[in-house]
Amino acid sequence: MFGKKRIEESFSVERFKTLIDSSTTIDGRMNFGNSARIDGKIHGNLTMEPGCKGTIAVGPGAEVRGDINAYRVLVAGTVQGNIQATERVELLPSARVSGDIAYGSISISHGARVIGLLVEISRSQDASETTDTLIRTARTAGGNQPAA
Repeated sequence: MFGKKRIEESFSVERFKTLIDSSTTIDGRMNFGNSARIDGKIHGNLTMEPGCKGTIAVGPGAEVRGDINAYRVLVAGTVQGNIQATERVELLPSARVSGDIAYGSISISHGARVIGLLVEISRSQDASETTDTLIRTARTAGGNQPAA
């Protein structure tokens, strides 16, 4: 069909030095120095080393319960937490995100679901600014307050 690409095509362009297998569950924070693909379950935050321009990819059927902070983030599975990607966020058709997303650029495929705010990170903003700060600023500017 025109304009459709398989989910695996987005993942195949990137070289992943770390792979969390679908039979693996990890409880705790993880810090990556290179690109990583998650096919299992992670209960904890995922971050990239400062200056790393890698990707964290959440594969189909994978589950992350925690925040993701990376240069690039690809999601084809489920994320329950905030996402911050200074370069790009790509949500594939099977993506399910419950959390706020701060991004440099974003692609949301038909069928992907997001429950949360989307906030663009401008090039002039300090790269160290956290997702929480960006979201709080967006809610204040837009008059939206989180439910009590």
